[in-house]
Amino acid sequence: MTRVKIALGGVEAFAELDEKDAPKATKWLKELLPIEGQAVHSMENGREVYVVLDAPDRVDEENQTIYQTVGDLFVYYKPAIFVTPEWPRHVRDLLVIGFIYERDSAVRGIDGPLATNLVGRITEGIDALAHEAPRMRREGMGKMRISLA
Repeated sequence: MTRVKIALGGVEAFAELDEKDAPKATKWLKELLPIEGQAVHSMENGREVYVVLDAPDRVDEENQTIYQTVGDLFVYYKPAIFVTPEWPRHVRDLLVIGFIYERDSAVRGIDGPLATNLVGRITEGIDALAHEAPRMRREGMGKMRISLA
């Protein structure tokens, strides 16, 4: 099982990729690593933190769920209007990788739940992320980095 390290602000967590149920998506993700970008705290989904990815290829639907839970690491296409108010009209969605760090969260689009590709599960450090993400939301979001552990 492949492990990845998630660094957010001053904390680290570790996730195991779900290569059995999401073989294509996890292969694609491993080829993209390391990922580093501006962390964004979702305003419409509850306790979700994500990074917008600059990946040229579309990601196939695989191991999808609309029932995300604490510790899920997922990839999906977020409606552009939720990412930046200045979104160009020809851009309908942006590819993101993110995680849920606390209950009462649901990834949603304009018309309801959005399916996400579940690519892994955070196995260590979720409490640290759950402490750091709200602090960064109050004081200013920093970088998030995802790399092979």
